Amino acid sequence: MVLHYASIAASAGADALLIGSEMRGLTTVRGAGNTFPFVDALVALAGDVRAVVGPGVKLSYAADWSEYSGYQAAGEKFFHLDPLWASPAIDAVGIDCYMPLSDWRDGEGHLDAALAETAYALDYLQGNVAGGEGFDWYYASDADRRAQVRTPITDGAYGEPWVWRYKDIRAFWSQQHFDRPGGVRSAVPTAWVPGSKPIWLTELGCGAVDKGANQPNIFGDDKSAEGGRPYFSSGMPDGLMQRQFLRAHQQFWRDPANNPAGMVDTDRVYLWTWDARPFPSFPALEEVWSDGPNHRTGHWLTGRLGGASSDELIGAIAADHGIAVEAAPAAPLIGGVLVRGPGTAREAIEPVLEITGQKLMARNGTLVGLVRGAVVTLEHDLLAELDAPVVTRRRGDGAEKAGRLGLGYFDRERDYLTATATALRPGNGPLQSQSLPMVLDGAGARLAAERLLDAKGVAGDRVELALPPNRVALEPGDRIALPELAEGPFEVTEIRDGAVRRVSATAVARGDAVATGVDRPRGGGGVPMPAVVPVLVATHLPPLPDDPNKTRLVLGAFAKPWPGPVRVTDEVTGATLAGLARPAVIGTVVAGIGAGLEAVWDLASVLEVQLRSGHLADVKEAAALAGSNRLAVETDGGGWEVIGFADAELISAGRYRLTRLLRGLQGSQTAAISGGRRVMVLGAGTVSLPVEAHRIGERRTLRVFAGAADMAGRPLVVDLDPGPALPLAPVHLAAERQADGSVLLRWMRRSRANGDGWGVAEPGQESGPETWRVDIYDGVTLKRTITTAENVASYLVADQLADFAGPAVAFDFAVAQVSPVLGAGYWGRGRFNG
Repeated sequence: MVLHYASIAASAGADALLIGSEMRGLTTVRGAGNTFPFVDALVALAGDVRAVVGPGVKLSYAADWSEYSGYQAAGEKFFHLDPLWASPAIDAVGIDCYMPLSDWRDGEGHLDAALAETAYALDYLQGNVAGGEGFDWYYASDADRRAQVRTPITDGAYGEPWVWRYKDIRAFWSQQHFDRPGGVRSAVPTAWVPGSKPIWLTELGCGAVDKGANQPNIFGDDKSAEGGRPYFSSGMPDGLMQRQFLRAHQQFWRDPANNPAGMVDTDRVYLWTWDARPFPSFPALEEVWSDGPNHRTGHWLTGRLGGASSDELIGAIAADHGIAVEAAPAAPLIGGVLVRGPGTAREAIEPVLEITGQKLMARNGTLVGLVRGAVVTLEHDLLAELDAPVVTRRRGDGAEKAGRLGLGYFDRERDYLTATATALRPGNGPLQSQSLPMVLDGAGARLAAERLLDAKGVAGDRVELALPPNRVALEPGDRIALPELAEGPFEVTEIRDGAVRRVSATAVARGDAVATGVDRPRGGGGVPMPAVVPVLVATHLPPLPDDPNKTRLVLGAFAKPWPGPVRVTDEVTGATLAGLARPAVIGTVVAGIGAGLEAVWDLASVLEVQLRSGHLADVKEAAALAGSNRLAVETDGGGWEVIGFADAELISAGRYRLTRLLRGLQGSQTAAISGGRRVMVLGAGTVSLPVEAHRIGERRTLRVFAGAADMAGRPLVVDLDPGPALPLAPVHLAAERQADGSVLLRWMRRSRANGDGWGVAEPGQESGPETWRVDIYDGVTLKRTITTAENVASYLVADQLADFAGPAVAFDFAVAQVSPVLGAGYWGRGRFNG
């Protein structure tokens, strides 16, 4: 961890500290006698800070790349920071490294175009870490920069050109330093001891902007003093430029040939800039963070490190197929490629080659992706050697050339939704559409569309040549120029050898495609997800007909915003019991109802509910009878009743009036329901867990995890009361006096095993062996209990005499089926009246 000096009080966990990292510029203020008072103050400050943090914390100063090696003006040179670098309180030379690595321009006519195919070539960029501008040469004026008039960096008087090179970190570190007041070399060196301390790159970065390596210190912020565009930049976003800049530095400094032991500490290279704000919330939420718009072309690595350059991506695909392909790095930065199924390496690689403008060619036994091949000029004298027509020129029909191209892609900046970038060219050519399975940002997609349209615009322009057979150096992928043709160059696509070499070549677009005008609002997918605790409803309901011996625990959860899948585990075993992929529709009762008849239309009752989300709708009666519109409603007794409904009237936001009810469904019992009781819509958003019979009566603890980020979870206690498992009350109770004076009691069994059917057959037996208990009452006094194995019982005359001192004239009776596990079930009640 590295902290600024102002955070000393909180630096207990830091292993390094930077003092004065925002004081650059003040260090170059000169005092009397060629002194630099502010540097002296820094040296004193370093001593004071060292006394506070002790010897265990590394201490340095983050100098700007333009000041770390000294101050120079009008031929003078002062190693003005050497008192600080040599101070025993300082452990390392700190450099905020934003030195230019390129001098690239559009087109192919500039000087650096002879050094590399593209501005992204790693060899080219690495060669400028200790070379190019600021090392080999400099621009004496803005006019010289525009004209690329380069002045060599020399030191005729003393033969030490390195003192004027701000890029010559190696010489600065390894040489003694001699000030040059008035341009005259001092006889005595400064306090700096060569190689005495390592160098830290306390900041290393480049804007994600077109030609950012030309001027990496430029920030895309109008409010910054260093805001603007890099030299010759279009200002368009370019994440690949940033990536290649950093790759070049990383590879350069990790090579011992460039970085002797003890010089640049590669463990102390700090990339600018990481950001603790989560992507894509930052930069999308501009109303929260005003610097959000600067991210598009700024130095942020956030949201870009997951991409890849074309050479990295093509190399990875090729390696997966067991082959080797050497591709060039070319824009745009690619966030991903979708490989839809089994196929060849070429099928997977070709989309990347297309959008980066590369052609796959064979070179010395290796497949190579070429951005542009070598240009060979074929003079007229060479073509005249053959006594045959040697050049045939063909032009495509302009009316058939695409005038617009719509490129489909996955938009990285908008949660990977599909998007389309459109490129236009003059004329009224037809619209062509092309879809690539790639993840791009807006600027990258526009550049790819422009490049593809340019390629289609010249695809019909061809030349065919006849060359002498000794011209064997020409290969497919090379470019040829014909002095007598204004068009060109042409790229060789096919060679047929014989008495003469027949060469076919296709026109290529001059220069590179340029994307412009990508200015659009960010997608709205970056809203931060707050930590939410879902409301979980657990209902213990009776069994369904397909498994009448197991009750069920039905779970549903609601949260807004929904945190993602809600996972329910067993607290004891840790086993996952259920996953809730979407919120359930839950709410509360506003206006309750009393107990009612079961499984018949209740046309009089009205149930009003208030839902947290979701909606209810009317259904036809047949649909309601078939299972649509089912609610689990908490009763006043603490149980749950399943209610169906056919009509739902929306009376206010989230509030519904439900009529045409079906009560006591799915084996539940009707009961009084008051306002405030919980309601859950059964179906989508709920899960059902079977409850084994031996767990009835237990208290079970579950743990609920709200989304993938919830690692702790919250306990949920569930009481598995026996109510839903008890046998149902019998119906159609009757009593009849027999000829011998006994009273025959009859009833009909109810069972959850046959569901809510209305068939004439006897309901299926739910629990066995079948046992019934019959209680005889005189008012509220229990007189006798009869046990029977059938749905009839006989109240004998002798028993009547014992209970009532004579034949029973009237009595109440209650009947319940007895479960062998849970005992007597729900009671059905009847009365005998002589």
